Amino acid sequence: MLKGKSRWIMAFFIFVVCGLLAFSSENMELEKVLIFSRHGLRSPLTASGSKLSKVTPYEWAKWDVPASHLTKKGAILETYFGQYINDWLTENNVMKTGECLNPENVHIYTNSLQRTIATGQALTTGIFPGCDIKAEHKMEIGKMDPVFNPVITTDDAKFKEEALKGMKLDKENEKLKGAYQTISDVISYTKSEECVKDGKCVLYNEQGTLKIEKGKEPGVDGPIKLGTQISDALLLEYYEGYPLNEIAGNNVNSMKKWQQIADIKNGYEDLLFATDKVAKNVAAPLIKYIYNDIDSSNHKVTVLVGHDSNIVAMLKALNFKDYKLKDQVESTPIGGKVFFEVWKDKKTGEKKVKVEYVYQSMDQIRNTEKLTKANPPKHAVLEMKNCKVDKDGYCLYSKFMNELKKFN
Repeated sequence: MLKGKSRWIMAFFIFVVCGLLAFSSENMELEKVLIFSRHGLRSPLTASGSKLSKVTPYEWAKWDVPASHLTKKGAILETYFGQYINDWLTENNVMKTGECLNPENVHIYTNSLQRTIATGQALTTGIFPGCDIKAEHKMEIGKMDPVFNPVITTDDAKFKEEALKGMKLDKENEKLKGAYQTISDVISYTKSEECVKDGKCVLYNEQGTLKIEKGKEPGVDGPIKLGTQISDALLLEYYEGYPLNEIAGNNVNSMKKWQQIADIKNGYEDLLFATDKVAKNVAAPLIKYIYNDIDSSNHKVTVLVGHDSNIVAMLKALNFKDYKLKDQVESTPIGGKVFFEVWKDKKTGEKKVKVEYVYQSMDQIRNTEKLTKANPPKHAVLEMKNCKVDKDGYCLYSKFMNELKKFN
């Protein structure tokens, strides 16, 4: 039995190993990786003076960038993430220290919004410093690219009926009842303009209405939408590093409260993008793109930059099992990345795939921590229901690609 110092050393070793991405092993060789990244730290989607100012007596943070834009800190964090990826690629012999990959072997492609373009640029700087490699976007700035746009692509009446039936809003609201009360207390909703002047003093006082329409994202109004806007704004203030006494008067004073606040946003994403019918419809263009890139391109490294809705829909459409991200309250953290890694067994030549969610903890984001081997990003191995992973987290390449090919 281990005692004293020996036990501490073993515990530390296990912690470090579990906290790292798979670095080069004796038998497995990394052939290529496709990374799907959510954009980095941004300002809230809703500008100052919006409805948010009416639901709390507290002042919201004043951001130094326009609504929805990547912040300066967000760019720094993504550069750090890119530097860590550079180390990982070098360690796994995809590239050599200080050398550049041939641009033909690299593809960095982002949605055409400021926050995704800027994230792609920061990641490129971190992964390929000094190299002639650029992030590209295909639409004019501010316009959604169809590959990343999670909109309904059919106006079939039966699809709409079945999609709405699968989106159980009343059940989600009931599950979030306690979270609604927590967020109401945190922002002192009963002292807000909406309550004092308009007489609306209960945040959860209606179910809301779902909407499915061709060419638009799935939508919902009511408490879950408002709660998500509040949740998003509070989390972003925490990540950006605002003093705690300036975030709703320091009322978010426990991790339990942060989790309940994030649960509303997580529930909103699941409601709109993680039901079977909707997920397979809205994620199809992105999954098709990923399949073709892995299957038939010369890219050793592909980085795609989009949104949390893309990740939610993609993972659901491909039947990934539920997962839990340690040291995070969001199920799709800001700046989080899904790694699709293609490995080859050196002895047998057999190809396998490992899928990992790689992300920064809440504290790593808030404290602007540099990511290194000693302080790596967190990660969780993901598993498809139809592609069982072995003890090392690998599933068969052929089975993995068959699942993606269904959307081709």
